[in-house]
Amino acid sequence: MNYSYTFNLKDPNSTKPTLIYLRARIKAENKYLKYSTGEKIEPKNWDKELQFPKKIKGRTTKAIQVNSIINQLSRYGEAFQLICSKIEAEGTELTVNLIKAELDYQFKKFTTAPKSFFNVFNEFIQEKKDLGKITTGTIGRYENIKSVLEDFSIAEKYNLTFNRINNDFYIKFVKYSRKTLRHKNNTLGRNIGFIKTFMNWAVMKKYHRNLDFKNFEKVSSDTDEVALSFTELEKLYTHKFKTNRLRKVVDVFIFGCSTGMRYSDYSRISKRNIRDGQIFINTTKQKSNLGIPLNKYSKEILEKYDYNLPIISPQKFREYIKEACKVVDFNEDIVKTSFIGNERIEEVIPKYKMISTHTARRTFITLSLEKGMRPDIVMSITGHKSYSSFKKYIKLSKKIREEEMNKAWS
Repeated sequence: MNYSYTFNLKDPNSTKPTLIYLRARIKAENKYLKYSTGEKIEPKNWDKELQFPKKIKGRTTKAIQVNSIINQLSRYGEAFQLICSKIEAEGTELTVNLIKAELDYQFKKFTTAPKSFFNVFNEFIQEKKDLGKITTGTIGRYENIKSVLEDFSIAEKYNLTFNRINNDFYIKFVKYSRKTLRHKNNTLGRNIGFIKTFMNWAVMKKYHRNLDFKNFEKVSSDTDEVALSFTELEKLYTHKFKTNRLRKVVDVFIFGCSTGMRYSDYSRISKRNIRDGQIFINTTKQKSNLGIPLNKYSKEILEKYDYNLPIISPQKFREYIKEACKVVDFNEDIVKTSFIGNERIEEVIPKYKMISTHTARRTFITLSLEKGMRPDIVMSITGHKSYSSFKKYIKLSKKIREEEMNKAWS
């Protein structure tokens, strides 16, 4: 047993009633818990050997008072043992603070229970919202992984506590994500990353000391994301659309293709962001004030809308840009390969269905490199800090790969 307890008097030599404390040794922490029961007794009515009140026979006022104290101390003793058993059954390490919080909840009539794993997760999300350091999209992803964990806990009958985020949890969660949710490797890897971020935050906040999560592997696999060729870009830009709705979404999309900016950034541009032929705006992720030179496309589009680009919700943007690309016949079949663990999944999808807001940023990087821009210059425009994150966006065209192969092997 990792704990033992007894009752002690605050002042054993007092001639007046003195407080009674529950005192316990918590072996895991090698610390002692000293908790006031709120009960008082005269030392002459205290059994020093048993560390408990002497039972007084009869129905006198004194006997009734002492017997009431005995009953209350028995309640404290039972509660203490139940609390410790419950905490250990959950796989959580016994700590003085945790036991104290549970005793407070039961005996001091506190209105809120000690914080559970998911209560702390709510606190984590709320702090991120309050600090405003991450995008609403990232907040949504944190809320989503919390829901995934709640569903996992119920489906797998796995009570989630900080100390149970261990290798056993990792194996069960990976299996659940792949078999039940059919999450592909990159989705699973992203979720593992979010869990690790939360657990690191909780360590910093001193909610736990379990570091097993640091060994969790963030699985990933290459994705078949598309980029537009220069010919496709021109075809899309010059097409005469019948609806203003599609014209606007294409103009905004082409602006992204010609600047490399994220949709969350270029949707916030106004005339005050333009100085000396460059766009200056604090990006939502890096918070860096990038100077992005205007070119033919970005300048024409900004002037067309008097430097106030049409505002389109991300959901509608994804829907409309696919529709526009279908109109201009981007119907080439693309074999999209993904993995769930080692299971290879191949889908044949027309190209227009693979176009999204992020395709614009990937197109800018790919075409800029094809046209001879140095990678470090492209990175300075897109705001990438490391080549490892930058290279995921590179989607070299068939033409440039054939040219390079001919140069090397002709």
